[in-house]
Amino acid sequence: MRRAPGPRARPRGGRRGSPDRLSIGAVVLSCLVGLSLLGVVERALLDGGTVGASGTVGDDSPVRSHRERAKPGRREVPRRTPGPSGGPAAPAAPDPAVLTARVRELTLEQRGATARRSYGAAPSRPPVVDTARTSADGTWVFGTTAIPVPAASAATPEIAFFAARWRRGRWEIGLSGGAAFTGLLSAMPASLMSAAEAGALRRYAALTAEGANALVNGSRTGDGLMLPWKSGAVWSMTAGEPPGGAAGRPLGSLAFSGGDGRVLSSGAGRLYRFCGDAAGRALVMVIHRSGLATTYYRVRSVPRLRDGSVVGRGEPIGRTGTDLPCGGAAAPRPQVGFDLRRGTERVPLDGARIGGWTFRERAEPLLGFAERGDLQVLPGGLLANLGPVPAADDPPPSPLPGAPPEDGTPGRAKPGGAPSPSAT
Repeated sequence: MRRAPGPRARPRGGRRGSPDRLSIGAVVLSCLVGLSLLGVVERALLDGGTVGASGTVGDDSPVRSHRERAKPGRREVPRRTPGPSGGPAAPAAPDPAVLTARVRELTLEQRGATARRSYGAAPSRPPVVDTARTSADGTWVFGTTAIPVPAASAATPEIAFFAARWRRGRWEIGLSGGAAFTGLLSAMPASLMSAAEAGALRRYAALTAEGANALVNGSRTGDGLMLPWKSGAVWSMTAGEPPGGAAGRPLGSLAFSGGDGRVLSSGAGRLYRFCGDAAGRALVMVIHRSGLATTYYRVRSVPRLRDGSVVGRGEPIGRTGTDLPCGGAAAPRPQVGFDLRRGTERVPLDGARIGGWTFRERAEPLLGFAERGDLQVLPGGLLANLGPVPAADDPPPSPLPGAPPEDGTPGRAKPGGAPSPSAT
């Protein structure tokens, strides 16, 4: 008989022991991983970083998405440290480009409305900013600014001086005629501008409309101005702006042509250029002792003098021309545009006594002319420069048609001669 098989004997260390060994290994591995993660978290917290952020531990850069990271050619833009107001930090050194941009903005803010009224249209180009001088360390700047005239306008340019100081990471700027300009002139170092020149500019900036009118009409002792060419010579006078033009004045400015073409300073003072170029073309201003200024436009061959140089009455400051460094309508012939200025605006020529003549404006009909005694010369007529202070009993020479020319201009009649057809 065969015996029924009984249960098989199981050897020691058989299969029943394997699961126990796996469980123990898993527990050990889990402990090791947990300790490692705990160390990473502890290190991240000590370094000030964020757990789970991309990049190195402690990196506080923003987390970018996978799509952003996958974009090829993407460049990192360096971040700028914000300034005190939350914007970009100010540059550490004076920046001339920033100064030019700011002067242009300030010129349009303070003079743009006046320019539009005078020009009859909005300016088509940004202001022309020229630096006359800069301090050795670049923290002080003095210069000129001008709003160009549109090509269709015969107006004279709107101009101003500016002074600027770099202080506490920004430019402090003032235009002539304002309190900021006067304050900056007072603090400007002597190495950049002498006290005498700063005083002349302050008088120009502070001159009131009433004071300017008193200076030019003889109520106050003025600067003894003459017409801007050789005393005794005869030139042609035209109105710088057409009657009824944008400025609304028949003598908004004057223009003269003829003679030898040499333009002379009407009085002693300090010379400055606006819109100047290397060819010697510019709008020239001479600031006289009283603070009143005369300007000369379309001038070429301006002497190479440092801005602020002193010139005497009758000294040459250029020649008549047709160039328009500050814009404007074309001139039919070489000429010089002439007008009077103070710190914030032009000075009306009505009542001005210059070169022995008194200039007048009439509303009905709208008319501008020069007169001396019974003689009146209209725009288009011939005008003799009688000098700064002619004798009261010396009648002015009246040009006659067909008389012998002098210096290339029509001649002058003897005292008591008949006026030219252009005179009334």
